[in-house]
Amino acid sequence: KTPAQQAVLSLHRARQGFIKARTAQANQLRGLLGEFGIAIPQGIRQLSTHVPDIVEDADNGLPGLMRGLVQRLWEHFQELDRQVGELARDIRRLQREDEASRRLAEIPGIGFLSASALAATVGDAKAFANGRQLAAWLGLVPRQHSSGGKEILMGISKRGDCYVRTLL
Repeated sequence: KTPAQQAVLSLHRARQGFIKARTAQANQLRGLLGEFGIAIPQGIRQLSTHVPDIVEDADNGLPGLMRGLVQRLWEHFQELDRQVGELARDIRRLQREDEASRRLAEIPGIGFLSASALAATVGDAKAFANGRQLAAWLGLVPRQHSSGGKEILMGISKRGDCYVRTLL
């Protein structure tokens, strides 16, 4: 991989880390409020509609200390969300500049994140003899246990890059 490809993959890894932290923050907020009998529906975007109202509502039974803590956790969540958005914009900008990534993005079902990660992960696709070898390298094909002309296909191997496999 070239240093530029490694840099793009670093952006992807950082974005994935922020997403993981944002999800953990959302679950922590939801759990702490659940202990006070305040339920928030699942989903990251549900927090945006419910948490500000919960902090503002003086009649929901939250003590002042808890209200301040929820506000602080909410601000941290918003910062993580902002970081995810900024990294996604950076990745999109770099994807538009890269020829291989632009060509990959033209394939139906491949978005800018998948195209960018795939182009940076694979590097030079000419190293593979055919598409099946690339798919096997990524861990997208079933394992085979074949003998005597009888093909036995098992489950997907889950080898290769799990981030790219998740995006695809």
